[in-house]
Amino acid sequence: MSGEIARTAFYLALLLGAIYGSRWIENRWPIADVPHSEFRDDWLAVIVSVGLSSLLAPLAAIIAGTIARYTGLGWIHLPTEGYWWYASLACVVLALDLYKYTFHRLQHAIPFLWSMHSFHHSANAVTFITGARHYWLERVLADAFLPILAILFRIPPDMAIATGFIFFIPDACAHLNVRIPLGRFVTWINNPQWHRIHHSVLMEHRDKNFAAFFPFWDFLFGTACVPKPDEYPATGLVPAERVDIINSVIWPLRHLRHREARTEIE
Repeated sequence: MSGEIARTAFYLALLLGAIYGSRWIENRWPIADVPHSEFRDDWLAVIVSVGLSSLLAPLAAIIAGTIARYTGLGWIHLPTEGYWWYASLACVVLALDLYKYTFHRLQHAIPFLWSMHSFHHSANAVTFITGARHYWLERVLADAFLPILAILFRIPPDMAIATGFIFFIPDACAHLNVRIPLGRFVTWINNPQWHRIHHSVLMEHRDKNFAAFFPFWDFLFGTACVPKPDEYPATGLVPAERVDIINSVIWPLRHLRHREARTEIE
């Protein structure tokens, strides 16, 4: 019990350190000024999303477990002895990155998925916390029906932890409101400037730069848009939308009443 408490305290300290550290550097070297109201909206959206998805996590686990019983788990047994552990880790990272890229593109291409994913893109000011701003049902459905990595690979716990840490740096930190001039290396790994193009309001940036870790997927599949040296476009939806508690819960249905009213008039 004491060990679990210590681990929980350690992870909580890491989380708080990441949050406060990100706020400090975002205030020190910001890409754009972020109004307090936008920062508050981000936190409100994240709290509602994490809260509701956590409540439904047991149901998602039951569904994922049922799927796994029919398909089986760990089809591919990766070697983990000695240096093979690192080769297997690289294999898992690449597979997960391709999965994230593919699913992200589907979120933009399929109207049902976009109706939820647009909640993430509704952030009018992209900051570190925006990385956790996803619609609650989107999280639940992905966890319940897409346990793809668990089905494909038998991943030991230490490798799973390492993979999560590796993806935290480019994936979560890509939403930092911080100018990080990488020059020619901007295309090597996901970063705030590369990912800001993805959140851009400009038409020429639509459906570009989907990568979670390696931008080479964008080059390989024709979705890359290399930002100019000082290109940091405005972000959000067009037209812009604000998020409140009700919208955080019913986001995909937010315009349903207006559509029904227009249909009755027509």
